[in-house]
Amino acid sequence: METFISWVARLKLIILIIGAVTLSACSLFEYKEQAEIVSNAGFIQGEVKVKSKQIGEVMVVRFQENNGILVLEDKIPLAEHGRYEFVTLPGKYLIAAFIDKNNDGQYQDGEHGNFHVDPLHFVVEPRGTTIVPVITISGEPPELTAGLVSKENLVPATKNIGRVVSLNDPIFSPENYSMGTWKPLDFLDQVGGGLFMLQPYQKNKIPFVFIHGINSGPTDWRPVIDKMDLKRYQPWVLYYPSGVRLDAISSYLAESMAELDNQYRFKQFKVAAHSMGGLVARSFIKKYTEHYPAKAKKCSFVMTVNSPLDGMPSAVSGVRNSPIVVASWRDVASGSDFLNEIHEWHWPKRIPYYLIFSYQPGEEGDGIVTMENQIPLNFQLEAKNIYGFNSGHSNILYDDQFVDLFNSLIAKDIK
Repeated sequence: METFISWVARLKLIILIIGAVTLSACSLFEYKEQAEIVSNAGFIQGEVKVKSKQIGEVMVVRFQENNGILVLEDKIPLAEHGRYEFVTLPGKYLIAAFIDKNNDGQYQDGEHGNFHVDPLHFVVEPRGTTIVPVITISGEPPELTAGLVSKENLVPATKNIGRVVSLNDPIFSPENYSMGTWKPLDFLDQVGGGLFMLQPYQKNKIPFVFIHGINSGPTDWRPVIDKMDLKRYQPWVLYYPSGVRLDAISSYLAESMAELDNQYRFKQFKVAAHSMGGLVARSFIKKYTEHYPAKAKKCSFVMTVNSPLDGMPSAVSGVRNSPIVVASWRDVASGSDFLNEIHEWHWPKRIPYYLIFSYQPGEEGDGIVTMENQIPLNFQLEAKNIYGFNSGHSNILYDDQFVDLFNSLIAKDIK
């Protein structure tokens, strides 16, 4: 027999779909257009080899070419195995790399670097993967030719890596959370998202990364953050448009954490994720251990809370029947390639993992995610401990018993 979510959650899905159908034709078209553009994102992949004696982390930068102008719009740290990947919209691009001698993430004269030259530019097709020829760094980069000029216009999400904000900042609003689901391109342009710090970095404090779920944002974690030991921890919040593919979000988090590690050299960090954010967290740990294994050893704690770890049957229905298919639904849908990948991967034994679930009387689970989908057996076996609460899907973050448990667990897992 087919597994169903609770009738309450299914009713919410039906209301959501009906609401989408009854939108004005203009709004419906706009939402659908943005969802399709996001779903058409492609990949740029390549390798960098270093034959220079300069010491420093390698940064890879992406330029978009437009009418002879190269716009530097994104940058990421090179993975420890020498490879990189950008998720990007279709367009014409150039990739360069440099040795970041002072770990500030910026290129300065005298730093060694290079860019690919055969071809100088390449085109990323919708949903395509472009493999860039190997870039070899052996000295200072050559001058650009063909009359090209360059300028820097980093995307907001890249500028916001490590930016200090308050949870009271207007960017953390329900309107923006909704925009991130239904108009993710507008969100990326107007809000940006990012990996934010809630206080200036302090080397004597442990970074703690909080990840939100779909149609939500960092303020969901306020009840927990307000009661945590801020003399020991410094909270960081991942803020992302929840309407984009989860692979892109987990890659962004891995690259952002690597960049901040390069800059601050912190000794350890911890992660907590709610709802769909739990899938982002598991994908992040997978990528971080694969691409930045030395940095990943610093992870000392991961918790997922009420997460659809085995997917959501309702997302399958949404992908099949909704006039607007939110890109992230494709990854949350039970049996998706994204889910299969994180299920086939094995959690590192050295990273303590805590699995939190909740249930409500008369419901199959927490009112949104069934028990079956919150606690698949293979994830239970990987967890250091499993805890259940009589609470709703979102209400659990306001549950004093949960907050007390959270604080006791992070106090125990101090290295």
